[in-house]
Amino acid sequence: MTDKFENFFTDTLNELLEEHTKTLKNQDEIDDFLEKYEKADFSGLYETMINDTSNQMVSNAKTVMHENSLFFRNEEAETLASINQKWCNAFVTSESMYMMVLEAVEEYSEFVNKMELQDREESIHTYTALKYVHGRGLQQFLEIITLMKNGFADGAYARWRSLYELNIIASFISKYGEEVAESYISSRNSEDRYEWARACGEFDSKKKFIRFDDIKNKADFPSNLWQHQYQLANEIVHPSSQGTFNRMGTMKNEEMISVGRTDFGLTTPGEHSAITLAQLTGLFLTVYPSGDALLAANMINKWVDIVREYYFKTHDYIFPEEPKLWNEEDN
Repeated sequence: MTDKFENFFTDTLNELLEEHTKTLKNQDEIDDFLEKYEKADFSGLYETMINDTSNQMVSNAKTVMHENSLFFRNEEAETLASINQKWCNAFVTSESMYMMVLEAVEEYSEFVNKMELQDREESIHTYTALKYVHGRGLQQFLEIITLMKNGFADGAYARWRSLYELNIIASFISKYGEEVAESYISSRNSEDRYEWARACGEFDSKKKFIRFDDIKNKADFPSNLWQHQYQLANEIVHPSSQGTFNRMGTMKNEEMISVGRTDFGLTTPGEHSAITLAQLTGLFLTVYPSGDALLAANMINKWVDIVREYYFKTHDYIFPEEPKLWNEEDN
């Protein structure tokens, strides 16, 4: 294996040795010099050359960084155009869902603001908590779309994990109501992550810390049905061996390390984010009874089927050798 700097350092020393040897007058002087040369410590010189050469490399890189960046952006634009061309219809369903959910919550907020104060006060903390949780979730849904459009399936699924956890928090607050919701809101300026959940009254007072898993186990949420998916998301987020070698954006049995954008693996974050956002939206839109909100929630739930169809069909078209995801007979 060739080490360019080692060769450069060795060649430089040899050149200096040869030049200095030519200045010596006789063999005795040459032998004496060579003896000292063999015993010499060149570590200081090596370090100096490392620093000087790296400084020069940094200087050179600065002179061409804009040119290199333009080259990178051109390649990036080509890759993004290719991904969008293939997945465009699927991305459109996600973007449409984002807009329909945003419109629904805006109309619902207007409805709540026009309610009689007495009626609104009955669930005001629950409404406020879920409104903020849902707003955060909606932004994360948009982040997922952005990551998918940029060819980052693993990053998109990592954000889905956070959206999924927000859904559990919302389910817990929705189940236990005002006292828990008020506790959740009040803890926003504290350092406690989950102590607010004690307000539900179902945790042993001797329990030292409340964990997220404790909340998950108490929430009315089918977390057991999502156990495999959540585990996969955890592997992607954490520095596990599984998450390192089994990337979502890399095909199985494909011996490669993904260091950039890919057009594979986008179906899972696309489908799961839609399901989770629909569930989260349903929790928020049902704090106060409203026929319009119920209609919107019902439509959003049905839109998930559209999202699934387009992502599955796109996957099957792009990767015909992979197992089929969409079966007309089953849908």
